[in-house]
Formats: sequence, C-alpha cells, structure tokens
Amino acid sequence: MKTVLVLGMRASGISASALLKKRGVRVRCYDDNLSIPDNWKGRGDAIFDGLDAICVSPGVPNTHPILIEAKNRGIEVFSELDLGVAALNCQIIMITGTNGKTTTVDMVERGLNLAGMRAKATGNAGYPASQVVLDDRKWDWAVVEASSFQLEYTSNIQAHIAVVLNLAPDHIDRYSEFSEYIEAKKRVFMNQTEDDYAILNYDSKQVRELAKDLKSKVIFVSATNVIGDFYIKDDYYVYKGEPLISVKDSRIKGEHNKFNMLVALNILAIAGASKDKFSALIRDYKSLPHRIEYVSTIEGKRFYNDSKGTNIAACKAAINVMLGSNIGLILGGSDKREDFCDFFDELNVDVKYVAVTGANESKIYGSALKVGFQNISIYDSLYDAVKALYDMPNIDTILFSPACASFDRYSSYAERGDRFKQIVYGFKT
Repeated sequence: MKTVLVLGMRASGISASALLKKRGVRVRCYDDNLSIPDNWKGRGDAIFDGLDAICVSPGVPNTHPILIEAKNRGIEVFSELDLGVAALNCQIIMITGTNGKTTTVDMVERGLNLAGMRAKATGNAGYPASQVVLDDRKWDWAVVEASSFQLEYTSNIQAHIAVVLNLAPDHIDRYSEFSEYIEAKKRVFMNQTEDDYAILNYDSKQVRELAKDLKSKVIFVSATNVIGDFYIKDDYYVYKGEPLISVKDSRIKGEHNKFNMLVALNILAIAGASKDKFSALIRDYKSLPHRIEYVSTIEGKRFYNDSKGTNIAACKAAINVMLGSNIGLILGGSDKREDFCDFFDELNVDVKYVAVTGANESKIYGSALKVGFQNISIYDSLYDAVKALYDMPNIDTILFSPACASFDRYSSYAERGDRFKQIVYGFKT
C-alpha cells in the first residue's frame, strides 16, 4: 500500500486526506499549527520512513523543512490541486494571474450555469478540487482558480481552457525572483494539446509573450484594443462586430473588471453559450464582497472595502476606480516584500492622504517619506485609521485597499474586510 504524507491540514489537506484514503492510500497527516489526530509533528526522521509521496497544501511555504528534506531524499511532492483536478470527471477551465482570479472564476461559473450548463467553482476560490471529487456530483465544467503556490507542484492537470489574466510582482516573500513566479504561473498550460485553448491578456507584454511556447489555440483579450471576438468599443461590449450591451448597463466597476468580463465571455463562447446569455451575464453580474465593494455613504463620505487588494497592482486598480474624488487611502498588513517607493512616487494626486496600519506600517511610511510624499500617518489600529480619514474635511472617499496580506491581524482578507465594514457601520449609530 502506498504511503502519502498530507502536509497542511486546513480545508484542502482535509479533503486530500479523505480522497487518498478512499483510494486505499495509507495517509499520514502533518500540520505545524493545529492539534489534529495522528499528527506526525515532532516525530523527526520517522515521518519519512516508508514514505512514497507528499501531498502539499497551498499555504505551506516551499522552504518548509519537510519539503526541503523530501527533495534531498527524492520523494515525490504533488499539490492537492493536482490530486483533485486530475480526478475530476468533467471539462476543466483553469484561471490564474496575479489579480482578478476569484472574480473571473465567479463570472464564469455564473455564466455557465446561466447558460444551462452545470459548473462548479473550485481550487483557490475556496472549495478544494478533492472535495468536488468526493461529493460525487455530475458536472459539465469545473472552473478552477489556480494560485502559483498550487501550480508549483502539479504534473497531471490538463485544462481544456487555461487563462493567465495578468502578471505583476506578488508573493516576493516566497519567490526570490519574479521569473520564478512567472514559471509557476505558466504551469497552468501543462499538458495542453492543439484541441485546447489558452486565453491571454494582450495588454500585458509578459503575458502576451507566453503564447510563443504554447501548443493550444491562443485567444488574446484586451480591455483597450479591438481584438478577438469580444471587445469594448464606444462604451459597448461587442461580439463579432455586433454591440451586445452598454458598459453603463453593467453593475461592475473598473477597467480591470471589464477585462475580467471579456475573459469570461470568451470562455462562455468556447463552451457553447448563446449570445443572449452573454448580455445577461454582463447586465446582471454583481461583484463579490471585499473587491472595491461599496459599503456606505455617511455625511457625504463614501466608504469602499477592497480588502482583497493584497498587492500594489490591485491597490492601483482600486484607486483608478475612485479617480475624480478626494481619496483617503488605508494601507498596511503582512508584508510581501514589494517596493512601495515607486507606488508613492507615482501616486495619483486624487489620493489626498494615506493612513497606514499593520505589521509593515513603518516600511510603508518610510517609503513614502523617501520619495517626498508627506501626507501620511501611522495609526495603531484599523479603527483609528478609518476614524482619522473620516474626520478629515477634505476627504470624500475612503478606500480600504491595503496592498498587503491580512495575516498580521486577521485569519483572511474576508475577516479583515468585515472588520472594516463593521467600523464604518458603527459611524451610523
């Protein structure tokens, strides 16, 4: 009987363990932080005795001592995503990129279901692929959000439609070079053939250049150029030269979300959806929480929750949506080793003040002063940061887009965003 160690026992690890056991595999469990049954923590080298492979969860860093030792011993390492997706009995859509993955996955899942196809969002979107297999329901499509962490240890996946939305420096705390991050993302195209599709962001030179190495059919998507079957022209979504619906009739905001919608529409077309379903998705789709989410207007001040903005590129996209107002911006959290000097040097003049709070507050504050940006202060808590901007008479839009991960104070970006909304709603009482 094969013996596999499941490393990391959160949602994906739990599902992977159950699927492996169902297949007759002998499973060992290990987690640094959890008290769990049969945890091999503290057993030293015994953990490797008779071990055939390791199934790693996405939250485990590749510098983990067990993974380093596994490499030294030549032990196979695979991801939960690889295990689960390879076992899915349906067509696979796999979406990756630095920003916009979850939103685009949600758009595609809703669009396919709207078109009468059975689709399930899985992967980094929150529902493990292994659990989809265990649920044993019939699906036409699995819409898989794939992070670079998950793609690092894949070898068996084959997506019929694979997407790279964008590439920007992110998770520099995990990758020593940006090129390593890109190499991980490129694995989304693994095992594709001439019968499969690759959807690429034409507006990004780095993404566009990925096309030269692909066997699959390449479809370029652009939010600014008239290219491909779907594009935006004269403020209309257009399909093969025919206007579908006005941009103004869509509920989504921001150029980045228009691009995400164009990607989703291309996927629906490949899947065989009818033209009326394209217009319905554009008209009815509402963005997910914590993504430039309007919260409230209090005494003429508008509050937006963009807690999902966990890197500089995402924060810039959120700022661009707010242009034309006097913006008070809240930054800070767990550091990802991004350079904030360029961010402040290029900061739009509509950002009138920046409030910083979180584990990397001193780094962000120092970066601002280094390039001469002085409208910035450090605050002890998120409440203090929000209250300070709320009290400033020259601020009419308060944007919480931290440009950092949440793990210094919160379990997730969702918990952090909910805390921001709780603070805002408290000003109404």
